[in-house]
Amino acid sequence: MKHKLIVFDWNGTILSDTRQSWIAGNECLKFYGAEPMSLARYRDLFTFPIIHFYKQYGLSVDEILAKKEESNVVFQSSYESLAANARTRRGTRTLLDWLKNQDATSIILSNYVTDKIAEHVTRLGLEDYFAAISAHTCNGTSILEKTSKTERLSAFMAKRRFRPQDTVIIGDTMEEPEIARALGITSIGITDGYISRARLKKAAPDHIIDRMDQIIPLLKNSWQA
Repeated sequence: MKHKLIVFDWNGTILSDTRQSWIAGNECLKFYGAEPMSLARYRDLFTFPIIHFYKQYGLSVDEILAKKEESNVVFQSSYESLAANARTRRGTRTLLDWLKNQDATSIILSNYVTDKIAEHVTRLGLEDYFAAISAHTCNGTSILEKTSKTERLSAFMAKRRFRPQDTVIIGDTMEEPEIARALGITSIGITDGYISRARLKKAAPDHIIDRMDQIIPLLKNSWQA
């Protein structure tokens, strides 16, 4: 199945790191003098850009922006320590092996930091599965105020001549269905990531799965059709 493009979110989608991010997020709340939140509350509020997540929890936007560099250091140091041994989501390797055998192109599209994703990809032995990692080269603060995944994916598709009908995006938040609708591609949402099941359902991806290898029959049916 040449010239099929499969686009993976990273955090909470390929990497099972929701709890690690939640704990690190609570360290940031502590830094700002706010009370920690439960994992359920985190999944109810998590959104992009991240500044809206903090705002919904009652923090001052001015204070967030004034201390964003220090807050980023708090998050990164906590998160990377916690995520050092994080594993992939269930069924990920089965799916990636199948896609490789189909000659499909798989890429990572993330709001996280390219170098840090690459380190985890190497640690997990996933280098041979991905043609590209499209993320950020800064220290992680860019995600606070804006995201650029739609623009980056659109440019990648145009450069490599991938058609919308041959492109699928997979993620655990409301962002992937939004990108899919903007670009006319298919979206698959995976549960138990950074947002609640109710919010994922409300985001209305084309398909919802609980584990990564459930994507295989979906793609088989779609590609055969």
